[in-house]
Amino acid sequence: MTFGGRLKQSRNKKQLTQTQVANRLGIDFTTISKYENDKSQPDNEILQKLSSLYDVSVDWLLTGELPNGKKKTNKICVNGEQEELTEEEAKHLKDNLEMFRLLKAKRLKEETNKKKR
Repeated sequence: MTFGGRLKQSRNKKQLTQTQVANRLGIDFTTISKYENDKSQPDNEILQKLSSLYDVSVDWLLTGELPNGKKKTNKICVNGEQEELTEEEAKHLKDNLEMFRLLKAKRLKEETNKKKR
């Protein structure tokens, strides 16, 4: 995963939009988009602020490694059994989970609207 990918993943874990992050850092939201798409890099001050906002280390944002030199691994636990995932598998599952959650929210909203009528 790239630096931009780790930024986006961290932002999504905190359930923040690019605009919300930009407002908290006092920068334009397009700058956040450029960071996440690996079009530009933040300066040290912004990097520290991103690290703090997302509750992750600067090391992890830059390299994908934890401060102790270990890499994060992707794991899934189903029915009590843990299994490691490749980056591709983890991304695929994460994308599917996000789609599931969006569809679920849409269905709930539609049901609520039907009840109001």
